[in-house]
Amino acid sequence: MTAIHRRSALLGASALFAGAPALAQNFPLRQVRVVVGFAPGGANDIMARLVAGKLNERLPGTSFIVENRPPDGATLMYTSNSTIISPLVNRGSTFDPMRDFAPVVLAQEAPMLLLVRPDSPIRTVAQMIEAARRAPGRLTVSHPGTGAINHLTMALFQRETGTEFTLVPYTGNAPSLTALVRGDVDFAHDGTVSARSFVDSGQLRPIAVSGAQRLAIMPDVPTFAETVPGHVLMFWGGLFAPRATPAPLLDRIHAEVSEALRQPEVIARVHQLGAEPGQISRAAFAQMVAEEWERWSTVVRVAGIRAE
Repeated sequence: MTAIHRRSALLGASALFAGAPALAQNFPLRQVRVVVGFAPGGANDIMARLVAGKLNERLPGTSFIVENRPPDGATLMYTSNSTIISPLVNRGSTFDPMRDFAPVVLAQEAPMLLLVRPDSPIRTVAQMIEAARRAPGRLTVSHPGTGAINHLTMALFQRETGTEFTLVPYTGNAPSLTALVRGDVDFAHDGTVSARSFVDSGQLRPIAVSGAQRLAIMPDVPTFAETVPGHVLMFWGGLFAPRATPAPLLDRIHAEVSEALRQPEVIARVHQLGAEPGQISRAAFAQMVAEEWERWSTVVRVAGIRAE
């Protein structure tokens, strides 16, 4: 996630916003802290660093500095659908994303991959389902944490297929994938952005992709929907701000990030990771977030997922 320090002009006391229209023309910050509240090497970490680098180029005089540390839930943040839906499962959550945050810009969307080790005898989703039905709960699937989108999509997959797996939480994308490489679990379910290096190095083998279509960079990997009709799910990341942030500032951030995402070198890098740059309006992003909230609220309730 990315966060602008709460003492900055952008997110300070409301009195600082008296000249908001003018500030939208000249970005007011000298230093922006880009806080990534996930383990290094994961999808959000990679995308936050890519976006921050381009903003450094586009906004002279403002320095975007990336840090890996937890967010406090009260600042501008670069985050994913995993974090936005986390209050659905976390009893101790201190924020409500639908009440407290305003979606600013969708940065990227990517499907997720179902992964095995190269020596796994399971090569298809159908074989995975068959094996799970023979021994309910025996097969293990790692994911980046309780309530992460990867966790909820596997909970939905179990309901759709009448299967039972043991879903094992880790503390981020990289630890989840590394657990599979070590042989601690049978499968991992993670985004293409996080998993790409593991796949390219031959450490892991993808057997399914969660998008509506096969990936151009992995044309031999079938979609989940080819075996489980309708199972189409995406991982996404984007920028959010406190609900009270003035619209002119949000518009400026949206415009600058959107323009950065249209640069050929950024598009090439995002495609290389197996994702697509976001290019939708702020209103469309807000609608997308609301629909996600409703969808996963149902999954959490039916599956009884809770984090203590």
